[in-house]
Amino acid sequence: MLIVHNPADGEVERFDFRSVRTSEASIITGLVAADLTWQQVKQRLADDDPDVMRAVAFVIKKRTHPSLRIADFDPLVGELVVRLDRKEVEEWAEVAADNIAKSDLPPEVIEVGLTPILDEADDVEHARETIQRLLAGKSAAAPDAASSDSLPSTAEESTNSAASTSDSSRTSSTSTAMASTT
Repeated sequence: MLIVHNPADGEVERFDFRSVRTSEASIITGLVAADLTWQQVKQRLADDDPDVMRAVAFVIKKRTHPSLRIADFDPLVGELVVRLDRKEVEEWAEVAADNIAKSDLPPEVIEVGLTPILDEADDVEHARETIQRLLAGKSAAAPDAASSDSLPSTAEESTNSAASTSDSSRTSSTSTAMASTT
Protein backbone atom coordinates (compact mmCIF):
# COMPACT_ATOMS: atom_id res chain seq x y z
CA MET A 1 0.00 0.00 0.00
CA LEU A 2 1.05 3.51 -0.68
CA ILE A 3 0.05 6.57 1.26
CA VAL A 4 -0.15 9.39 -1.25
CA HIS A 5 0.18 12.95 0.06
CA ASN A 6 -1.13 15.46 -2.46
CA PRO A 7 -0.83 18.89 -0.86
CA ALA A 8 -2.56 21.81 -2.55
CA ASP A 9 0.64 23.85 -2.45
CA GLY A 10 3.38 21.29 -3.00
CA GLU A 11 4.71 18.21 -4.69
CA VAL A 12 2.94 14.85 -4.47
CA GLU A 13 4.71 12.40 -2.14
CA ARG A 14 4.29 8.61 -1.99
CA PHE A 15 5.09 6.62 1.14
CA ASP A 16 5.41 2.84 0.78
CA PHE A 17 3.81 1.20 3.79
CA ARG A 18 5.73 -2.01 3.17
CA SER A 19 9.00 -0.19 3.73
CA VAL A 20 8.23 0.46 7.42
CA ARG A 21 10.91 -0.94 9.71
CA THR A 22 10.14 -2.69 13.00
CA SER A 23 11.42 0.25 15.05
CA GLU A 24 9.25 2.59 12.97
CA ALA A 25 6.20 0.36 13.50
CA SER A 26 6.56 0.91 17.24
CA ILE A 27 6.68 4.66 16.72
CA ILE A 28 3.62 4.56 14.46
CA THR A 29 1.52 2.59 16.94
CA GLY A 30 2.54 4.99 19.71
CA LEU A 31 1.64 8.03 17.61
CA VAL A 32 -1.85 6.70 16.91
CA ALA A 33 -2.83 5.06 20.22
CA ALA A 34 -0.89 3.54 23.10
CA ASP A 35 -2.74 0.21 23.01
CA LEU A 36 -2.89 -0.23 19.22
CA THR A 37 -1.51 -3.43 17.70
CA TRP A 38 0.33 -3.56 14.37
CA GLN A 39 -2.52 -5.64 12.92
CA GLN A 40 -4.94 -2.86 13.90
CA VAL A 41 -2.65 -0.29 12.25
CA LYS A 42 -2.76 -2.29 9.00
CA GLN A 43 -6.55 -2.62 9.17
CA ARG A 44 -7.05 1.06 9.93
CA LEU A 45 -4.73 1.99 7.08
CA ALA A 46 -6.79 -0.21 4.73
CA ASP A 47 -9.85 1.68 6.03
CA ASP A 48 -8.23 5.05 5.14
CA ASP A 49 -7.93 6.15 8.77
CA PRO A 50 -6.45 9.68 8.66
CA ASP A 51 -4.54 9.28 11.96
CA VAL A 52 -2.80 6.15 10.71
CA MET A 53 -2.10 7.60 7.25
CA ARG A 54 -0.56 10.68 8.88
CA ALA A 55 1.54 8.65 11.34
CA VAL A 56 2.90 6.31 8.65
CA ALA A 57 3.63 9.15 6.23
CA PHE A 58 5.29 11.16 9.01
CA VAL A 59 7.56 8.30 10.12
CA ILE A 60 8.67 7.53 6.56
CA LYS A 61 9.13 11.22 5.72
CA LYS A 62 11.23 11.66 8.86
CA ARG A 63 13.89 9.39 7.29
CA THR A 64 14.84 12.18 4.90
CA HIS A 65 13.82 15.06 7.19
CA PRO A 66 15.20 14.08 10.63
CA SER A 67 14.23 17.36 12.27
CA LEU A 68 10.56 17.04 11.23
CA ARG A 69 8.13 17.06 14.15
CA ILE A 70 4.68 15.47 14.07
CA ALA A 71 3.12 18.86 14.86
CA ASP A 72 4.76 20.22 11.70
CA PHE A 73 3.26 17.48 9.52
CA ASP A 74 -0.49 18.02 9.66
CA PRO A 75 -1.92 17.67 6.15
CA LEU A 76 -5.57 18.21 5.37
CA VAL A 77 -7.58 14.99 5.58
CA GLY A 78 -8.31 15.10 1.84
CA GLU A 79 -4.60 15.38 1.01
CA LEU A 80 -3.84 11.82 2.18
CA VAL A 81 -5.13 8.70 0.43
CA VAL A 82 -4.20 5.01 0.40
CA ARG A 83 -3.55 3.46 -3.01
CA LEU A 84 -2.50 0.03 -4.26
CA ASP A 85 0.93 -0.16 -5.85
CA ARG A 86 1.60 -2.03 -9.10
CA LYS A 87 2.53 -5.26 -7.32
CA GLU A 88 -0.70 -5.24 -5.35
CA VAL A 89 -2.69 -4.68 -8.55
CA GLU A 90 -0.95 -7.73 -10.03
CA GLU A 91 -1.78 -9.78 -6.90
CA TRP A 92 -5.41 -8.64 -7.22
CA ALA A 93 -5.36 -9.68 -10.89
CA GLU A 94 -4.25 -13.22 -10.00
CA VAL A 95 -7.29 -13.62 -7.75
CA ALA A 96 -9.57 -11.96 -10.31
CA ALA A 97 -8.28 -14.24 -13.10
CA ASP A 98 -9.28 -17.33 -11.13
CA ASN A 99 -12.77 -15.94 -10.60
CA ILE A 100 -13.10 -14.87 -14.23
CA ALA A 101 -12.11 -18.33 -15.43
CA LYS A 102 -15.02 -19.78 -13.42
CA SER A 103 -17.49 -17.16 -14.65
CA ASP A 104 -20.10 -17.55 -17.38
CA LEU A 105 -20.63 -13.78 -17.61
CA PRO A 106 -19.91 -11.90 -20.84
CA PRO A 107 -16.68 -9.85 -20.95
CA GLU A 108 -18.63 -6.55 -20.86
CA VAL A 109 -20.22 -7.47 -17.53
CA ILE A 110 -16.90 -8.70 -16.14
CA GLU A 111 -15.25 -5.43 -17.21
CA VAL A 112 -17.78 -3.40 -15.23
CA GLY A 113 -17.10 -5.57 -12.20
CA LEU A 114 -13.34 -5.06 -12.50
CA THR A 115 -13.28 -1.26 -12.88
CA PRO A 116 -13.45 -0.43 -9.14
CA ILE A 117 -9.73 -1.28 -9.00
CA LEU A 118 -9.14 1.96 -10.91
CA ASP A 119 -10.20 3.90 -7.80
CA GLU A 120 -7.80 1.90 -5.62
CA ALA A 121 -4.71 1.87 -7.87
CA ASP A 122 -1.93 4.43 -7.70
CA ASP A 123 -0.94 3.72 -11.30
CA VAL A 124 -4.34 3.83 -13.02
CA GLU A 125 -2.97 3.14 -16.49
CA HIS A 126 -1.27 -0.04 -15.24
CA ALA A 127 -4.58 -1.09 -13.65
CA ARG A 128 -6.39 -0.46 -16.97
CA GLU A 129 -3.83 -2.59 -18.81
CA THR A 130 -4.23 -5.31 -16.19
CA ILE A 131 -8.01 -5.31 -16.67
CA GLN A 132 -7.59 -5.56 -20.43
CA ARG A 133 -5.17 -8.46 -19.98
CA LEU A 134 -7.72 -10.23 -17.77
CA LEU A 135 -10.49 -9.65 -20.30
CA ALA A 136 -8.28 -10.89 -23.13
CA GLY A 137 -7.89 -14.16 -21.25
CA LYS A 138 -11.67 -14.48 -20.98
CA SER A 139 -12.47 -13.84 -24.64
CA ALA A 140 -10.30 -13.41 -27.72
CA ALA A 141 -12.61 -10.59 -28.82
CA ALA A 142 -12.37 -8.69 -25.55
CA PRO A 143 -9.33 -6.49 -26.35
CA ASP A 144 -10.91 -5.24 -29.59
CA ALA A 145 -14.42 -4.90 -28.19
CA ALA A 146 -13.39 -3.19 -24.97
CA SER A 147 -10.47 -0.84 -25.44
CA SER A 148 -8.86 0.90 -22.50
CA ASP A 149 -10.67 4.05 -23.65
CA SER A 150 -13.96 2.43 -22.63
CA LEU A 151 -12.94 2.21 -19.00
CA PRO A 152 -14.20 5.04 -16.83
CA SER A 153 -11.68 7.65 -15.75
CA THR A 154 -11.15 8.48 -12.12
CA ALA A 155 -10.77 11.93 -10.66
CA GLU A 156 -7.46 11.11 -9.01
CA GLU A 157 -5.46 9.37 -11.73
CA SER A 158 -1.78 9.06 -10.97
CA THR A 159 1.03 9.74 -13.38
CA ASN A 160 3.54 7.76 -11.37
CA SER A 161 4.30 4.44 -13.00
CA ALA A 162 7.18 3.38 -10.80
CA ALA A 163 6.71 -0.09 -9.39
CA SER A 164 6.71 -0.51 -5.65
CA THR A 165 8.91 -3.06 -3.98
CA SER A 166 6.49 -3.65 -1.15
CA ASP A 167 5.29 -7.12 -0.13
CA SER A 168 1.90 -6.68 1.59
CA SER A 169 -1.48 -6.90 -0.07
CA ARG A 170 -4.95 -5.55 0.57
CA THR A 171 -6.36 -8.14 -1.82
CA SER A 172 -5.76 -11.62 -0.58
CA SER A 173 -9.41 -12.66 -0.62
CA THR A 174 -10.82 -14.97 -3.26
CA SER A 175 -13.21 -12.43 -4.75
CA THR A 176 -12.50 -9.63 -7.19
CA ALA A 177 -13.92 -7.12 -4.74
CA MET A 178 -11.39 -5.06 -2.84
CA ALA A 179 -12.03 -6.66 0.54
CA SER A 180 -9.20 -5.98 2.91
CA THR A 181 -7.53 -8.83 4.75
CA THR A 182 -4.68 -6.91 6.31
